Amino acid sequence: MKRVFIFILAVSTFLQSCRYKTQDHVKEGVVPTTKEAVIQLDSLNKADTSIRSFIGLTTTDIDLSKMHECLGVMLSENALKDKYALAQYSAIIDHCQHGQSKFVIERFLRHDANGRSVFLIVDELDVVANYPAICFGNFRLAIEDDREENYIVAFYNNDSEKITQISRIWRIDLEKEKFVEISKPKDLILTNPDYVESDEDPAFTFPLTGEKALDFIVDPTVFEIQYETKGDLNADGLSDIVMVRRDKTNKMAIRSILVLLQNKDKSYRLDKISNLLMPVEFNKDGSKIYGTEDINIVNGELHLNFYGLAGVQGNIWGHFKYFGDDLVLTYVETYNVGAGSWQSLYYDVVKGELTEEITDTTKEEMPVKTKIFKMKKEKYLFENSSLDGVMEASYKIVNNN
Repeated sequence: MKRVFIFILAVSTFLQSCRYKTQDHVKEGVVPTTKEAVIQLDSLNKADTSIRSFIGLTTTDIDLSKMHECLGVMLSENALKDKYALAQYSAIIDHCQHGQSKFVIERFLRHDANGRSVFLIVDELDVVANYPAICFGNFRLAIEDDREENYIVAFYNNDSEKITQISRIWRIDLEKEKFVEISKPKDLILTNPDYVESDEDPAFTFPLTGEKALDFIVDPTVFEIQYETKGDLNADGLSDIVMVRRDKTNKMAIRSILVLLQNKDKSYRLDKISNLLMPVEFNKDGSKIYGTEDINIVNGELHLNFYGLAGVQGNIWGHFKYFGDDLVLTYVETYNVGAGSWQSLYYDVVKGELTEEITDTTKEEMPVKTKIFKMKKEKYLFENSSLDGVMEASYKIVNNN
């Protein structure tokens, strides 16, 4: 009788699929709050993640390099005294599913002065994804000696419930701190982490109309309004609402931003939804990523402001404005402080113009150097944009000039 291995998802199991989603990204952060961030600029060359080895670097080094973290999850091995994490890094967000990236095993080292976990990279696995033909995922399976362990699997994502076309498998051997490639069991079948029986998740199927903001959160026993702001967004003289919905039961869950336009009878209609713009609030060790977050409607524009924590994350601000029926990104600004310099980026999306200012803090007069780059004019819609994703292309242009 042929033995068939079928992977069944348990409550504690983490799946990372090749179809990258923002909510899969769980980055390191710090608990205290501040309105400045300290970042060493250009500490790693991001041109090609497969050329430069990350082994021996710490997660602090990686954070300073502005690499994109596609994946970050703690690995559970009760028999081991050390704590480990699995991460996936790429130069830009698109390479998570289309291009080069690295999976790395990280061993916990210490907490830094701000209480943030620091990990040492002990091994790496270079991969090249091309969704859906070549995908890479983290699965917890019982293949060898019937002991459940973590594996990286390369597979073809056919968007069906079961994954049967598997090309390669690596065991994450935490005792040896190595990725170990193993022979693929002949009849291995996995549950597809991207597969859903219906096209809509009930938790993200929002009411189309309501009398107040609370009417749109779906289930008040699970969800709550984290932030709310009011103002006229679409220039019709009525006061609209923008709210952030948060899952009270899972601090690493997706946060949705809802745009509710007011009707003449004072009721509201749901006009826009974004499940991408609000970043993950907490990292894999439970620390906050941004110290301060706020949303405001200012002069008919929606302003999203995220203030990083000192030594960890920079500040990023974004503005959205209605043009007809579209809510469009018009402006993004970032601010980072590093040893010996400050960097500010001002991206006028409408004009297609990026301005970089570098302040030399090593000199008493603190001179400022300014560069202006012409960008391809893009239209970033509220419902399918992320500020970090938009600015990754800007950092690439700056770093290459």
